[in-house]
Parts: sequence; C-alpha cells; structure tokens
Amino acid sequence: MEGFYLYCVRKSGGPSVGFATKGIDEKGEVFTRTFQGLEAVISRVPLEEFDSDIVRNKARNDLSWIKNMAVLHEAVIEEAMRGPGEILSLIPLKFGTIFKDEHALEATLAEHYEQFQETLDRLTGKQEWGVKAYLTDQQMFEQSVKEDNAAIRKKAGEMAGLPEGMAFLMEEEFNDFVSREANKALDLLAEGLTESLGRYAEAVVLSPSLGKELTGKREPMVFNAACLVRSGTIEEFREAARQLLGEIREKGLDLEVSGPWPAYHFATLEK
Repeated sequence: MEGFYLYCVRKSGGPSVGFATKGIDEKGEVFTRTFQGLEAVISRVPLEEFDSDIVRNKARNDLSWIKNMAVLHEAVIEEAMRGPGEILSLIPLKFGTIFKDEHALEATLAEHYEQFQETLDRLTGKQEWGVKAYLTDQQMFEQSVKEDNAAIRKKAGEMAGLPEGMAFLMEEEFNDFVSREANKALDLLAEGLTESLGRYAEAVVLSPSLGKELTGKREPMVFNAACLVRSGTIEEFREAARQLLGEIREKGLDLEVSGPWPAYHFATLEK
C-alpha cells in the first residue's frame, strides 16, 4: 500500500517543471499537487517501509539510516526551492511527514491553509543564509584577549612584581582566569556578530554550535546563526560578512557563509 510523503509547500502558478531528484525511497518520482494556490511537493512511498512507527524506530536505532534519509529529504526540498532563474519561497516540512492518501493530504493543506499562505507571503523575496564562526587558533585568540582585557593586564602586572616562586604557583590560577575571560570574549564576539549581521537581515536566529562530529572540521564552532535576507540586499549582506571575516581572522577565527537554504529557521511547520 502506498502513501504520500510531503517535503514542502510552495505557491503554485509557476511553470510546470519535472523533478530530477528521486523521492525519499530513491525510487518514486517527485511531483506536485495543487490546492487553492498552494503546491505540495510529494512522492509516493510504500507505507510498510515508511509507517510512522517504523520511521521512529529506525530513527532511534539506526543513525546511518536516518542520516541518509535526511540527505534525500533535503535534496528534494533544495530542488523545489530553485525555480527557473530564481529562488522560490517555500515551507519545508519535517522529516517523516506522510499521508495515507490524497484526501488526508488535502485535509492538512486545508487545515493549515491560512498559516501556509501568511508564511509564504512573509517569506516572498527573502532567502535564508547560514553564518558560522570557527575558532581556528586558540593561542592567537587568547593573546588578543590578553591584549584587549584590562583585568588580565592588571593580573599579569601583579604577577610580574611577585617573587619567581610565588609567580610560578599563581600561574595556573592566572591561566584559568585567562580561559574564563576568553570564553566571555567569545560570548561578546557572538553578540557583536549577531548585531552586525542584523543590520543587513530581516531576522537572525541563533542555534547551538555543532560538534566536530557533525561539522567534519577540526576547529570548534563558536557561532551558528541563520539569517533571513531580502533578495535585493544579498550582496550587501555577503560583503558585510566578508568585512567581519577580516576583523575576526586577526583574532584566530574564521567565518563561513552559506546559502541560500530552505527557510528552516523561519518557516518550518509541523503536520
């Protein structure tokens, strides 16, 4: 028995273009169904493989399976977002949004119709961009903190006036103090990045920093933001990010800008 897997919802009315990407089961074709000006991007899936209980069990017990499914899910949404010569506004649905038949799908579209329309209207002409900062040189960053931090300079001066033996005993305490001040400096840097990016974005959403096992990088992530940017100001936004990179690179950090992405942080709705 087949059901319908829903990837995202967008406005209808654009040119009818087939999808090159296969569905979540890597077999079914991706296609659309329209409903009062909305367009649902879907594919057929075998319910015996994608029943909600089966999906939940696999998600808990098979990380490689869920990672592969997430990649397939994302690939369809990204293709749906990229119309001929333009970036389309859409609402990405969470992984595993499945309906037993078209009637159930249409009922959900009808139930959330106003919310879908309002969200799509709000997102029209805007794109989501990701900005992440990484600490590439811990020593360089701590050195910059030492130079800029009056409390550290004061403690260093006090230690310089102590006898050598006593100064040695206090060195560990001093290093711990520097580490705490460096963490505070990272918090202030994140605040500064958020404020600067906010001048060029309609909204900025902060997310927890991702671990190395997810980023695939050796350097720790220290800032993770999603920015909603008007299409007409993308270059200004990217130029502002380049300037921020120049500022923080001297302190041992790197800045990574990516996009456009489906508006997960500004439009995701649940079934």
